[in-house]
Amino acid sequence: MRARDVARAVGVVAVVAAVVVAAAYAGGAVLSAPSGVGDAPDAPAYDTGALATGPVEDDGEVTAPSGGESKTVVFDVSHGNDVSENDVQPVVDALVAAGHEVRFYAGSESSFGASQGASPFNETLRGADALVVVSPSTAYTDAESDGVEAFADAGGRVLLAANPPATAATETTVSLPGLSTESAASAAGQPANLAARFDVTFGAGYLYDMGENGNNFQRVYAGGDGGGVAEGVERAVLLDATPLRTGPDASAVLSAEAASSETREDGTYAVAARNGNVLAVGDADVLTAGVATDGDNDAFVSNVAAFLVSGDKEAGAPSGGQGGGQPGGQPGGGAGNSTQPTPTARLAPGLA
Repeated sequence: MRARDVARAVGVVAVVAAVVVAAAYAGGAVLSAPSGVGDAPDAPAYDTGALATGPVEDDGEVTAPSGGESKTVVFDVSHGNDVSENDVQPVVDALVAAGHEVRFYAGSESSFGASQGASPFNETLRGADALVVVSPSTAYTDAESDGVEAFADAGGRVLLAANPPATAATETTVSLPGLSTESAASAAGQPANLAARFDVTFGAGYLYDMGENGNNFQRVYAGGDGGGVAEGVERAVLLDATPLRTGPDASAVLSAEAASSETREDGTYAVAARNGNVLAVGDADVLTAGVATDGDNDAFVSNVAAFLVSGDKEAGAPSGGQGGGQPGGQPGGGAGNSTQPTPTARLAPGLA
């Protein structure tokens, strides 16, 4: 390459380098120059200390009374109930360990063999001492509701548990010659028509507490008056609670200081209520593994288990004339039944 060409190339490189340096300097000057907008406002930071929570103890144990008469507890899963044996294992294990029998009723395999007006569900109640209804997706028929009411009146224990609803209720009825069925979506997973029989209404929203909670604003604390199913329950931790409204025949046994998603108002809300032999709980999750041992939940769930097996049900109730059941059904597993059931948990398609 000739000397003149080399000099020209060097000169071009020098010019380009000078331009790049100048541009970088100018850009820095522009970026560092005041924008004219002014300083950022001095907004106070949110007080995160207000949300500080301590660890929730989860080393509790669910127990049930033992040493007395063996009782039969039936979990209904025939109404699309959002519950399985694995879900409620803490309760099942406690009852079985104490010598009681636990059954899961999935419904009759066929209704064509039953006489007109018969209710296989009510026939199941005759052989039970306690009934557990958790988050049903279909409503109970009038005949079934009559049977549950007669069951409770005869000393049978009933537990109704549900979370906040997800959808609105709808109802359909299908009638065919020789076959009559009723199907309805209960209040989106709540035993609404059963609870109404006992002066209890499940709420349409959920409870929350933005200040004091179990490490999540929907994990609200609840406590009771220290007696009955609330004995030893000062700080239960409810995962997804819905408030309960009670009439004159029912009373709150567990309450939470929280706000309602329906009204956004702070207040004291009942989350468990009792009417004689019927207990309603506005949180189905409290019965489940991983939740039943949080805080004072073990005390509460143990009390619930004791409630289920401490009744004194009349043998054979509900009778054939109560709730459309067949006459001549097998006697119940109450105090008048001398047959002691095997203390095992099992899933059966239908129980007579």
